[in-house]
Amino acid sequence: WGYLRRGQIRPATPDDLAAVGRVHAVSRNAAYAGLLPANALAQVTPARQEAVWRERMAEAPARSAILVATYDGEVVGFTQGEARGDVAHLNAIHLLPERHGGGAGQALHDALLERFAGWGCSSARLYVVRGNERAQSFYRRNGWTHEGTTGSHEVGGVVVPVLEYRRSLG
Repeated sequence: WGYLRRGQIRPATPDDLAAVGRVHAVSRNAAYAGLLPANALAQVTPARQEAVWRERMAEAPARSAILVATYDGEVVGFTQGEARGDVAHLNAIHLLPERHGGGAGQALHDALLERFAGWGCSSARLYVVRGNERAQSFYRRNGWTHEGTTGSHEVGGVVVPVLEYRRSLG
């Protein structure tokens, strides 16, 4: 598909983290509009998200990865995951909204799941904000199932409900 002709999936470097922070902020603000209060979304800025990713990269466990999707050299998306025992955790996958449907999200997803399998993980889990139908549909198309488990997550200082999805890696 078109993404691979001009795009690339690769491990993130510290030099990518400003772009990762921007993508994360833009993606969250677009995906969560109407799901979170405007004052919470106002807290999700590129600078704050860059700081989050710098801290996460510095404290990352041995079996973790931040992968970026680039298109013509520009970071347009990223994913992050890690393994605890034989269970992998997909902690984030975000794209610039104008890149939805172009294949970058699928390429990021697939590359991270390859990492999980390479780490010897047998299953994976993730959390998605309740009401984020676009993300839930993407995960269902990729073999993830929601078995009723719920939880909460903080975004912009507000606690929001999340749904847990799981899938086998075998």
